[in-house]
Amino acid sequence: MIFAICDDNRDATAYIADALKQRYGGSISTVEFDSAEGLASYITDGNIPNCIFMDIVLGDDNGIDELRKLVNYLRDIPVIFFTGFTEYCQDIFIDFTPFGLLTKPIDEKKLFYYSDKIVALCDDMNLSFMVSIGKKRTVLKNSKVMYVESDKRKLIYHTVNGDYEEYIKMDAALEKLRAGFIRCHKSFAVNYRYIKSIDKTRIVLQNGTEICVSRQFSESAKSNYYNLISQSLGM
Repeated sequence: MIFAICDDNRDATAYIADALKQRYGGSISTVEFDSAEGLASYITDGNIPNCIFMDIVLGDDNGIDELRKLVNYLRDIPVIFFTGFTEYCQDIFIDFTPFGLLTKPIDEKKLFYYSDKIVALCDDMNLSFMVSIGKKRTVLKNSKVMYVESDKRKLIYHTVNGDYEEYIKMDAALEKLRAGFIRCHKSFAVNYRYIKSIDKTRIVLQNGTEICVSRQFSESAKSNYYNLISQSLGM
C-alpha cells in the first residue's frame, strides 16, 4: 500500500509518515511532497497511491482545488484533508467527497482512526477467490466482479473482464466473495462499488446494466448499500 502525503511543511509530512510506518511497518510505504505540483506530477506520471493525505493550505495554493484538477485520476481513492485553518473546513464538501478531515496539530489517534479504515478497505479490495470452471481453476478478484447471477444450477460472475460460470449455489458464492456484495434478489447480488443508483425495484450499474430488486430484498438491499457507502467514506 502507498500513502501519499502532501504538505508544504516538511516536518508535518515527516510526522505523518513516521507515525504510519511505526503502525503498519513494511506493509505500507509513503511518498511525501511539499507542493501540489510535485504530487500532481507523480500522479499524472501513472503512479496512483492507495490514499492521499492533503494539506488544504499549501503556500499560495489550495489543496482542495489542486485535487479537483486530478479528479479523473483519483476516482475511488480516499483523501484525508488536514489543516490548521478551520475556516476552510466546509470547503472540502463542495464538489468533493473526502474520506476524512484532520485539524492541526494532528492527533495520532484520529490519524490512525482513518488510516485503519483505509487499510481494511484496501484489504477488501484485494481479496481474491477461486472459481472452478470444468477441470480448470481461475482466480478472480472480488473488486473486479460487478455482480453475480444464479441461473438454475450455475452461477455467473459478471466481471469487468468478462463472464465466468461455476456450478455453485448463491449462498456459497457470497461466502467466497465476502465483502461488499448486496443481495437484491434470489438470483442476483451486486458489488456496491459499481452501483450508480438504487431504488425499490431496480439497481442501475455504472455501465448501464439494470438488475431487478425483489420485494423480499428491497429494504435490506438499500440499507446495506448505504451502510457500505458510509463505511467506504470513513463514516
